[in-house]
Amino acid sequence: MTVLEFPVEKSLIPQLDERKAELEELYSALNQAHGLVDKLEERACALEAEYNIYLRRYSHAVGGIENVEVSYLEYSSGIGVDVDSGNIVFTAWSEDDENPEMS
Repeated sequence: MTVLEFPVEKSLIPQLDERKAELEELYSALNQAHGLVDKLEERACALEAEYNIYLRRYSHAVGGIENVEVSYLEYSSGIGVDVDSGNIVFTAWSEDDENPEMS
C-alpha cells in the first residue's frame, strides 16, 4: 500500500492568508486607536494648561498655594510626587506668573 503525503505547503497558504488579513485588520484598528489617543492627549494637555491658569489665579486670590483646597491641586500639572522621598511636590509658577492678569 502506498501512502501519499499531504502537501503541507498548500494547506498552510490559506492559513497564512487568513492570519495576514486578520493582522491587517488589527493593525488598522490599532492605528485608529492611536490616532484617537493622540487627539485625547492633545485635548487633555490644552485643558490642563487652561486649568493651571485658573488655579494660579485662584491661588493668588486666596493668598497662596498653601490655601488652595487639595481637591483643586489634583488636576494641576504642577503637582507631582518625589519618587525618592514620596513627598508631594508643587512646582511653583515662574516669576512672570506671579502677577497674573485678572480677566
